[in-house]
Amino acid sequence: DAALAAAQEAAALAPQLGPEGRTWLVRLQAERLRLRWLAGVDADRESLEDLWRRAVEGFGAYGEVYERARSQVRLAQVLLTSGRRQDAVSLVEDATATARRLGAQPLLDEAAALVPLRPDVRAEAQAVALTPREREVLSLVAEGRTNGEVAARLFISTKTASVHVSHILAKLGASSRTEAAAVARRDGLL
Repeated sequence: DAALAAAQEAAALAPQLGPEGRTWLVRLQAERLRLRWLAGVDADRESLEDLWRRAVEGFGAYGEVYERARSQVRLAQVLLTSGRRQDAVSLVEDATATARRLGAQPLLDEAAALVPLRPDVRAEAQAVALTPREREVLSLVAEGRTNGEVAARLFISTKTASVHVSHILAKLGASSRTEAAAVARRDGLL
């Protein structure tokens, strides 16, 4: 209800808004309709698709790359339910490239959950998730080094090495150091 009231109030101002304001208004309308759609309330899929397309175009027109990528992922979600997988995959791959460039891990995760990525795209997305220091630690872990050995090599404390290893395991979805090394080799992260 609050979103609807805000959208109606903003719509009254639309003639006075610039491209950025109009695009954010479209985004607000799209998010409201998306929530109704996800809740199973009367949401018109064609209107939803149209609003997200307008958001993608609007954010692209004035160079708001993150919001454009996020809108692409939301549009892809709608397209997938319409059976238009190829169009959705194309949008997700474009959004993934942007998110990877920006280091926007939550957006990378959202995109990957929506459309499983090709192995080469998945590896690039995961590579961005790791900081340069985590990549150094991963390289040493893959050699079979202990946390103490990693710490000595990188001139950090053992506790810091342990924290890096924990972050790497979480980011790679690995349950052990051995699995992390295997994932890293498989996905070309080393």
